[in-house]
Amino acid sequence: MKSRFNDLKFRSKLLLSHLTIVLIPILLLGMLSFLQSYTTQINELNSEARSGLSQMANILDYKINRYNMLCEFIVLNRDFSQIFLKNYQDNYFNMYLDFRDTMDPLLSQIKLMDGNIEEITFYTSGDLLGIRDHILPLHELKRQPWYDGDRGRRWIIYDGHVYLLQQLISNHRNSNFMVITINYESIFSSIEQVSDHISVSIEDSRHKLIYQGNQDVLTARSLTDISGSLQNIDWTLKFSVSHDNAYMNALTIFKITFFVIVLSLLIAFSLIYVFSSSFTRRIVHLRNKVDKVEQNNLEIIIQSSSRDEIGELTNGIGKMLGRIKSLISQVYEAESAKRESEYSQLIAQINPHFLYNTLSFIHWRSVKKQDIETGYMVAALAQFYRTTLNKGKALVTIKDELANIKAYIDLQLIMHDASFEIDYKVEESLLNHHIIHFILQPIVENAIKHGFAEPLIGDRLLNISVYLEKGEIKMKVEDNGIGMSSEQEQKLLTASSSGYGVKNVNDRIKLYYGTDYGLDIFSNPGQGTKVKITLPYNS
Repeated sequence: MKSRFNDLKFRSKLLLSHLTIVLIPILLLGMLSFLQSYTTQINELNSEARSGLSQMANILDYKINRYNMLCEFIVLNRDFSQIFLKNYQDNYFNMYLDFRDTMDPLLSQIKLMDGNIEEITFYTSGDLLGIRDHILPLHELKRQPWYDGDRGRRWIIYDGHVYLLQQLISNHRNSNFMVITINYESIFSSIEQVSDHISVSIEDSRHKLIYQGNQDVLTARSLTDISGSLQNIDWTLKFSVSHDNAYMNALTIFKITFFVIVLSLLIAFSLIYVFSSSFTRRIVHLRNKVDKVEQNNLEIIIQSSSRDEIGELTNGIGKMLGRIKSLISQVYEAESAKRESEYSQLIAQINPHFLYNTLSFIHWRSVKKQDIETGYMVAALAQFYRTTLNKGKALVTIKDELANIKAYIDLQLIMHDASFEIDYKVEESLLNHHIIHFILQPIVENAIKHGFAEPLIGDRLLNISVYLEKGEIKMKVEDNGIGMSSEQEQKLLTASSSGYGVKNVNDRIKLYYGTDYGLDIFSNPGQGTKVKITLPYNS
């Protein structure tokens, strides 16, 4: 975000910053108004819902309690209960008298007092079967889909019907139940449409939904659930209050506020644009000249007659441009000279011309006196220094570099009584490729001097290989000597060393070819050392 802001033009920054300063308090005010209005609406809706919930719970409790008392009235009627307990023993006349004088008047009176009772049915295992249509065998009750097997008094809502199941007084041989079927609308009519933004539901003690009204409310984006338990039955009354109305009312207020915000921003934008144009005109002019400087046009003149901050900046840039032009050439020449000096300092640490001439004379004297071994050593040493000099050239073919290292190894074999073996693996296609010279000898010397410094079990082996890998030349020197620790590896490339050390080789390669090339050392104590040289390949 910060980088994007910095990339904006100065005029855009002025417009954006001022508009932000104006926009933030207006937006905060608008959001605060919206939230305050929304919160107030929600609180009013919740308060209204709690009041309605309490009122509706009282109404349902009244209705439930009324029918519960009716059940108790029937059950506690001794004459009525005795009808289901008597053993009539085919005395149908006594049964007829009990129905005529007790049961029929009682049921007729109950239905007359409450027209919402649709039917009163009895289920028994006693002697009353077949006397009335509303007296059925007990197994018919058990076959009803709404019967749950519980005893006592139960309210059951099933398939749009309301059943009040009451167990009657029974004896050891008779089981008796009464089922009062109540009009569904009479129980739930008062809660069918409490409000357009409230959905009413009722759950029993098993959390089974027995009533659900105004389901469209449940699709609202935000709801508040309010619940309460009924006192006379194990039902829970639940209100789901929709916040959509509150949101729409609050949104109306916000739209008015938003209109004021937009109008204020338009006025602010117009004023800021007018003032920023006068500020940025001269900066744009200066930027255009700096763009030309960026395109390497260092001859452009940058100056101003104004004395304000922009004028001082313009004149300062003009003076700086003059100094840059003079310094560029100086820095370029200095860097070029520094690179040549560093390279020359690394490669020209010895001056073996006089030594080569002396070795040639010693070789001639040894041959004359028939000292063959001394003559061979001097010839090898002369060959070594001849290839090292390379006629003052910085580059040498891989073939000549290998000739140089072979002369050096011949000397070492004589000095160490042929205590190690040497193996060369070179791709012939690379022999005429030019590289900077004298890069193998310091590494081979380090392998012989340090890798074979202690006695080893088995033969001492030194492998030198040159090959092409992934478009790069690889020169590898590998020994089976005593190896070294990771700390010694690090020191080998970073510590200062005298003469042609491994560090010098790595520095020369990086100076000549770049930092992507150089030496990699792989070693473990007791497992030998492998030094890999990476050079560019130009086919």
